[in-house]
Amino acid sequence: MKIKLKKNQTTLNITIQSDKILDILTGKDIPGISNDKIKQIISKGIKTHTPEDIKHKKIAVLIPDNTRLWARGDIFVPQIVKTLFDLGVSKDNVKIIIALGTHDDMDKNNFSQLAGTYCTQRVEILNSANKNQDRLVHIGKTYKKTQLYITKEAVEADHIIIFGGILHHMIAGFGGGRKYILPGIAGYDSVQQNHSLAVRKDGSPHPMVRQAKLWGNPINEDINDAADLFLNDKTCTYIAVVPNGTGDLFHADVGPLHKTFMDGCKKVDHACCIDVPQKGDFALISAGGHRVDGQLYQSTKAIFNAANIVKEGGSILFVAGCSQGTGNEAFSSVLSTFKDEPKKIGKELAANFDMPSYVAFRVIDIQKRFNVTLVSDFDEADTKSLGFHYTDSIDTYIRDLKGKGYIIPFAENILPLVKG
Repeated sequence: MKIKLKKNQTTLNITIQSDKILDILTGKDIPGISNDKIKQIISKGIKTHTPEDIKHKKIAVLIPDNTRLWARGDIFVPQIVKTLFDLGVSKDNVKIIIALGTHDDMDKNNFSQLAGTYCTQRVEILNSANKNQDRLVHIGKTYKKTQLYITKEAVEADHIIIFGGILHHMIAGFGGGRKYILPGIAGYDSVQQNHSLAVRKDGSPHPMVRQAKLWGNPINEDINDAADLFLNDKTCTYIAVVPNGTGDLFHADVGPLHKTFMDGCKKVDHACCIDVPQKGDFALISAGGHRVDGQLYQSTKAIFNAANIVKEGGSILFVAGCSQGTGNEAFSSVLSTFKDEPKKIGKELAANFDMPSYVAFRVIDIQKRFNVTLVSDFDEADTKSLGFHYTDSIDTYIRDLKGKGYIIPFAENILPLVKG
């Protein structure tokens, strides 16, 4: 059997015996919808769910950064702005804020990737504040004691429009929605406080902090509280898009933040949660190609999903281009330094948390439990320094595989679970 796994903008063509494959997991057979249809949903939704006096309000449009290019902000954010103009909103009353969380600032030359050329030529676009104390406003603390600092320009707005996709998320349960506030436009220290809830005092991962888990997940509960605190004196509209198991957008919705988000989560589960009857001896997976695999840091979502259906000690072939490198210096440093000592980094995180190190901690745990071979733009030395196995011959790798396993061509999107 011939299978294709995407890497950057290229494709790996793999030949494997059919009797070695338990299943190819691509999610429910749900067709995508056209960009024009999504634009119509956005325009109609904004007109339905926007305050009548919107032309007199200051508006902040929160959008994802370049780690979420699959949401196609370059196509849909202009539709948001055009619709606001149709409602009589002045361009001076609209600001687009890139919800970075703790990610690096986006260069202005790349703003069109996120919001389209139409927006870059007409409205102000700015990065969220992150570590810039001069642009952070303290608005209170959550029930879990997270001190909430928010980007000033968002605090000054009367109406918030959030645009972004919903997918399973390794610590928040689901990405999207309320997450564009915390961590999105929150200050660095606020984000670290929230995310530190993922580790217990003994340095072990909190058992409720995982994909598809919302209730009982302290990260999600704190994020929800932060969103309500920020929106206490504001109005808000959420524009959600949801990809199917192969990355095509199949659902779009506009409405109140929490309801629209929860409806979207149900769509994600329906399309992308796949029950399998048993664990496999291996999994051959791709993060999904150039819109999601630019950096290792983001691409690791794929192995967190795939690890659910591989036997302990089994093999994972992890295809991710990583043309932009590791994506985070702290992340790569922890991978290199602690690759044989996951318990040690766990205890350090309990005392002094930071998210990139936590992601590395989770990756190291998977590396210890499975044989993970990374196929990327990294050379052999760099691949091994990050704790992964390396192969220079896919054919040899496939020939040496034992047992039976799964193929997951778009593993960032698919959450496979063993029945029962």
